[in-house]
Amino acid sequence: MTSKSHTIIGGMFGLQLGGRSISAGESTAPAILRGNHLKLATARGALKVLAERLCPKQVWLPSYLCPVMLDCFGKRVRFYAVGADFRVSDHMWLENVGAGDLVVFIDYFGFRFWDQCGHKAKARGAWVVEDASQALLNEKFSESADYVVSSPRKFVGVPDGGILLARGNQKLTDIKLRQPSSSWRHSAFTACVRRAEFDLNDAGQDRSWYQLYQESEAAAPVQPCVMSEVSQLILRCAIDWQQVAHLRRKNYRYLATALSRFALFPKLQPGMTPLGFPAFFKNRDAVRTALFARNIFPPIHWALKGFVPPDFVDSHDLSARILTLPCDQRYDRVDLKRIVDVIQEVGQ
Repeated sequence: MTSKSHTIIGGMFGLQLGGRSISAGESTAPAILRGNHLKLATARGALKVLAERLCPKQVWLPSYLCPVMLDCFGKRVRFYAVGADFRVSDHMWLENVGAGDLVVFIDYFGFRFWDQCGHKAKARGAWVVEDASQALLNEKFSESADYVVSSPRKFVGVPDGGILLARGNQKLTDIKLRQPSSSWRHSAFTACVRRAEFDLNDAGQDRSWYQLYQESEAAAPVQPCVMSEVSQLILRCAIDWQQVAHLRRKNYRYLATALSRFALFPKLQPGMTPLGFPAFFKNRDAVRTALFARNIFPPIHWALKGFVPPDFVDSHDLSARILTLPCDQRYDRVDLKRIVDVIQEVGQ
């Protein structure tokens, strides 16, 4: 996807320019785009659809999560514990799950470790939601999931986007989606275009896209809104999905070999495509500062303080130690070597 090293590694995707047009008969679209689904402006809007449609008695969320999820469910939220290995660490909470509850499980960085709990929750009469925001390109989803939610913006260059997939007998046909505010749609689109221009010119100067991105993220609608026609067109026609998945897996394996002592998951699961390369550091903040100084910007998944109770110790420890190193399709071996050199120099 790229033949030159990038001034900046990481951050939002620029608007997808180029790619190839694929006829309907040759479509290689991800599994989540081939089923019964809604195309929304944001993934949080997809969760809000479920909150409004199902009216669950209680909503069970993992203790390790993106805090924006909490905005979708109000005061009905209860947490269950996720351990340092990203697996559900205690199954006793399942005894309190009842019919009419909604249970959300997260595919962390594309990895799924919760199938057993998903089946147990479903057997107790709960709706099971697979949050695949970090697993858009995975070939299969859990058999226990009634709904799957994902976020194309984390994988390809679209200005907005959230997917809600219904499984089995679940219906979506009667759901009406509103339009988001024109100001939000404009800022999200402009940020995406400016990032594409920045990458294309390798300018290293005009980074106004970053401020626009932050503003659009803060103003992103929680209410269910329809995905823009631009994003729908890009997802349908402009992405070589097989190449995207191939390059992400290839880059992940390179980092896993070069940075094996920091890898949380040394090997990929069959049929999965990673969001990024999660790594664990004793001196995480120092490593991140060193990467920033080299124009490498790994995100933290996630900052939990003030959102998740402090007694979920393992989740808070992960939050304090983890970085997600970029390994997506924008980058080649030269880019990845820049990351590796910094980590090998300062990582502990």
